[in-house]
Amino acid sequence: MTGYKRTLYIGMIVIALGIVFKTTLSENLGSIGIVVIALGGLLFIVGMIRKKREDADKGEKNESL
Repeated sequence: MTGYKRTLYIGMIVIALGIVFKTTLSENLGSIGIVVIALGGLLFIVGMIRKKREDADKGEKNESL
């Protein structure tokens, strides 16, 4: 599995975990759920940026050939 895919999947899992914290365990972990959702969103954004850079690198290699 490539680096950007791993980052995207981990981001999705962290977001889902944050939603569980926010909804089901809201009495105890509601505030932490919001923070976990934000961290998952950050990981998702980082994964998308890495994918964009990797696609750009592949495009440059194809143009040079």
